[in-house]
Amino acid sequence: FQKADGHAAGCHRRDCKRMSFTYNDYRKLMTLLRDNGYAFANYHNFAEHKRCVIMRHDVDNSLPQAVRMAELEAENGVQSTFFVLLRTDFYNVASASAQKMLRRILALGHEIGLHFDEKAYEGGDAEDMIRRILREKDILSALLDTEVTTVSMHRPSKAALEANEKIPGMVNSYG
Repeated sequence: FQKADGHAAGCHRRDCKRMSFTYNDYRKLMTLLRDNGYAFANYHNFAEHKRCVIMRHDVDNSLPQAVRMAELEAENGVQSTFFVLLRTDFYNVASASAQKMLRRILALGHEIGLHFDEKAYEGGDAEDMIRRILREKDILSALLDTEVTTVSMHRPSKAALEANEKIPGMVNSYG
């Protein structure tokens, strides 16, 4: 995140350049956000906070890594939304091992959302897309025995981004 002067809030330019994509630096980022007055919120409660950040993860490839991230965040008092795909070659949310990992993420206080891949379907209009999202949401909700209430598009098309679709009973993270 950046301040108006272009610098990351709470750190000196030389320090920010050293930040890398490691668990240790992610811990530092969470601390930096908290130290700079940010509350950790989600797509349902962000309006309750004057200054907040929504932590989210699109789980494209690895459920085990998602669990590790969920554990790290829980250790640091952070709750996130983990968006999972129903249609992917990398994992099967209906498998016993995936169910165990997703339930672990939920038990840590995080939210599971639907990561919807519009390109997994051929043709259709906006109404078709909404019907498909709601069908996948119902499947994911049934698998997890919890209501899924957020959706994030996987590699959204320009049309999907610009459409700002209202999806009944769900928060569209791009809305």
